[in-house]
Amino acid sequence: MEKNCLYPNGHVCFAENQTQGRGQSTRPWINTKRNICFSVSWNYDQKINEPHMLNFYIAIKLVKALSKEGFLNIKTKWPNDLIFDSSKFLGILIDLVHKKDSKIYLVVGIGINIEVSEEDKKNVKQNITDLKSINSNNAINKNRLASILLAAVVECLSEFENCDYKKLSEEWNNIDCNYDKIKTIMINNEKIKTTIKGINEFGQLCCFHNNKMNHYNINEVEIIKDEFLRN
Repeated sequence: MEKNCLYPNGHVCFAENQTQGRGQSTRPWINTKRNICFSVSWNYDQKINEPHMLNFYIAIKLVKALSKEGFLNIKTKWPNDLIFDSSKFLGILIDLVHKKDSKIYLVVGIGINIEVSEEDKKNVKQNITDLKSINSNNAINKNRLASILLAAVVECLSEFENCDYKKLSEEWNNIDCNYDKIKTIMINNEKIKTTIKGINEFGQLCCFHNNKMNHYNINEVEIIKDEFLRN
């Protein structure tokens, strides 16, 4: 990450194969039969109030970009995944560093499954799918798809400083796969049954339980995997 701070905005690295891919909370990202993985560096000269909102902004932009290519009915999953038919096919990971000069340096990583095998499904400890399953009639050109995804991410990064967080939260909530569903969350090692109500303009997860709305920061709460998308 420190080395990436030296790279200019939009510096990108694509990989055909990853041997030590990493997802959220240091979980591994496992290569599938066919995938696209890339990372983009970006710097901001001034402080950003809610930098974690970039997760949601990028997810929304990627859903829109993929929809234009015929991959429909895609949902988001808090905080940084894309889902189709209850299964994950794309992950977003953002590494961020605040420097003493007040600048923000970050690297956005994207991993997307184009095609997964039965062996891949056995190796990954959650339900996964791929673009081929979302639209089998779409002859996927890997290079073209990579350029479309990269353009969407760069657009997000270039616009983010002027992002309307309220509008962003509303857009996220419209495509959140867990919105208005009863889920189990983990707070301070305690499991709580709650109704997910999307995110607010601060990027907090909104959960209704104990007869009130509760708001949790991205590092305070986890939607329990075993309960994920059972409704």
